[in-house]
Amino acid sequence: MKRRTALTTLLLTGTLLATAAPAGAQDTGADHPRARAWVSNDFPAGNANLQEAARTDGRTAWAVGFRMFGEGKGRSTEPVAFTRSGADAAWRELPLPDGLNARTVGDDGTGATWVTGLKTTPEGGIPTGRYQDGRWQVQNAPAPEHTFAAGFGGVAAAGGPNDAWGVGYYQPDDHLTFLGLIEHWNGTSWERVAAPELDTDYWTLNAVTATGPSDVWAAGTIGTPEGWPRPLLLHYDGRGWQRVSSPDLDSRYGELTQLVAVGPHNIWASGTEEGPDRNPRTLVAHYDGTGWTHQDTGIGAGHLHGLTRTRAGVAVVGETSRNGVYQPIGAQLTPSGWQPLDLPQSTTAGGRMPRSIMDTGGRLTVVGDDVPGKDANGERLPSVPFSVTR
Repeated sequence: MKRRTALTTLLLTGTLLATAAPAGAQDTGADHPRARAWVSNDFPAGNANLQEAARTDGRTAWAVGFRMFGEGKGRSTEPVAFTRSGADAAWRELPLPDGLNARTVGDDGTGATWVTGLKTTPEGGIPTGRYQDGRWQVQNAPAPEHTFAAGFGGVAAAGGPNDAWGVGYYQPDDHLTFLGLIEHWNGTSWERVAAPELDTDYWTLNAVTATGPSDVWAAGTIGTPEGWPRPLLLHYDGRGWQRVSSPDLDSRYGELTQLVAVGPHNIWASGTEEGPDRNPRTLVAHYDGTGWTHQDTGIGAGHLHGLTRTRAGVAVVGETSRNGVYQPIGAQLTPSGWQPLDLPQSTTAGGRMPRSIMDTGGRLTVVGDDVPGKDANGERLPSVPFSVTR
C-alpha cells in the first residue's frame, strides 16, 4: 500500500530536506504562571533551523541544523553547527567540512562527537563526521545500490569509539518506497547490518540508544494497509535485530522520534500519536524490562521532538499549534510525577518550536526555532534559533 498520510508526508518532506508515574499537571503550556525561571542563551546572528541538540561530554553541548537561502524554487540550504561549553555560555558557530550534512548529533562514548545527516553523495554514501580535539574525521557510510536518497536519523555509542550504531532510511529508485537502514561503526568504517524483514514498503528509523554492546534499541514508524503509520521498535541483543511487539503501542497510530536509555531495564521513547482524526497528541512510552507501556505526561495535544535523561527521570519538549501559532510544550518526570516545564513563549508572529532538550549538570537547556511568520509574498521567513536554560 503506497498511500501516504499527512503525518507520513510531513515526515518524508523533512527527510528529503534535510517507570510509570501519574500525570503531575494538567496544563503544561507556556502560559503557566510559573514560566519565569528560564534564561536565554544567545546564538550568533543569522537564521537557522535547528534539528537536534545533544550533550557530548560533561559540559559541551552541540546543536545542528541548516540555513535557508533564496526564495521560492530558488531556495537552497546549507548545514550549520553550534557548540558551547557550560550551561551559561553563549553558542558559537563551528564550521563544518564540505559535504557534511547536519541532521543528527551524538557522542561516541569517549567525548568525541558524531554529526550525520540526511543526504546521499553522488557515489551513494552517507557523509558522517566525527569531531574530536578540534579535528574532523569524515567518512561515507554505505547506502544500498540504486538508492535515490538515504540518511541517518540517529546515532549512538554502544561500547565506545569502536562500537556505534547509526539508523535511518533509504529510498530506492521507486520514490514511493522508504525502508529502514541500520549501520554499525567498528572504529574504522561503517557497514550495513541486516534489518528485520517487515512486510511493508514504508518503514523508517528515527532514533537509536544503547546501554551496552548487546542491548541496543531503535525506534521509528511503519506503514499500514490503511495508510496511517504506527510506532515501530527494534532491539539488538548482540546477535541480530528483531522487531519488538508492544500491545500498548501497536494499537496506536503515529511515530517515535526519540529514545533515551536510563538503564538496561529503563528505556524511554517519545514522539507523536496521530491517526485518521488528524489531531496530533504527544506520545511517551517506557520499557521496564518486561514490556513497553504508554505514559500519560499530562501534556495532551501536540508533537514531541526532544527527550533527555535527567537526574530524577526524563524530560520531553515539543510544540502545539493554537490559531496558527506554535506554542512550546514540555514536561519533566519527578519523584512526585510529571510536572510542566513552563517553557517561555516567543514574541515572533509564528511562535516557538522546541527541537531538543539536554540536561547539563542538573540544569535543563531547550533549543529550537522561533518562527517569524511570512513575508509580503506569503513565504515563510527564515527561522531564528533560540536556547533557554534553567
